[in-house]
Amino acid sequence: MKELDEKLSNEINEKFDQSFEFKKRGQIEESFFAMQEAIKLVPSPKSQWSESLIIITSACEHFIAIEKLADARALIDEYLNSDFCISYDDNPSFIKGIILFEMGDFEQAYEWFDKANSISKGRCFVEQPKKYKTFFNEYNQ
Repeated sequence: MKELDEKLSNEINEKFDQSFEFKKRGQIEESFFAMQEAIKLVPSPKSQWSESLIIITSACEHFIAIEKLADARALIDEYLNSDFCISYDDNPSFIKGIILFEMGDFEQAYEWFDKANSISKGRCFVEQPKKYKTFFNEYNQ
């Protein structure tokens, strides 16, 4: 995988920091815009960089937190469908499950949680809100 230029990496990090700061102040649209700017700075294909997984998953988690679920879904789908997706990493699958759960698509959410659970042997739920594990355990009963 390629490495981002240090200057560009710093610019992306600055936009991330701005986005998080806007969120702290309750400026959700500004936060969303700053995160979109950070993502736009990543050269295409966005998933080819050594930093891609952390950038994409962090952006998705932020989009989820500010309830921009369609944007989170588009970003994680782009990564999951890329040639650079790491098949043994449970995080992208778990994030996709969260997005689908929050969008109310419980059948697909279960499938993605199941995939993440299989990869991580259950560790994917450890530091997450309990509602996801409860849903996963009770969905097919």
